[in-house]
Amino acid sequence: MKLIQFSAAFLSSAVLLMGNGAFAQSAQWTRITENSVKDRFFVDASSIQRNGSIVWYWEYREFPEANNALLDVKVDQPLHGAVIRWSADCSNQSQRLRKVNAYTTNRKLIQKFDYGNDGMLIQPKPGSSSHKVMEYACRSPQKK
Repeated sequence: MKLIQFSAAFLSSAVLLMGNGAFAQSAQWTRITENSVKDRFFVDASSIQRNGSIVWYWEYREFPEANNALLDVKVDQPLHGAVIRWSADCSNQSQRLRKVNAYTTNRKLIQKFDYGNDGMLIQPKPGSSSHKVMEYACRSPQKK
């Protein structure tokens, strides 16, 4: 995996998007994959928290073309990126959506969504970008 170094502008926007300055400033975004439409997927390796087979982590998705279909509600601005909080059960390869912070191309926050325990539960298809991200989080040791 290639560690991606982001600019100070990105980290500043991550502070806004994640809502926790200390957490965002210590983020270690690792590029996991890129799909056929050039969407890029990253995991903050420093955010991985493990409790048995359950792993919590932050994911960042960057979309060169607007991807409003990611959200379950209509927003008035084009979605070009999202910082996503997941919990995953590594034993059965499923994950629950916990939070989404959606933003535009210029990193302007569109809206924050907090699903808590009611977020969508999915089992990503092996080989998919989502599965690769979850697999990375499940195989990574917890950061201290």
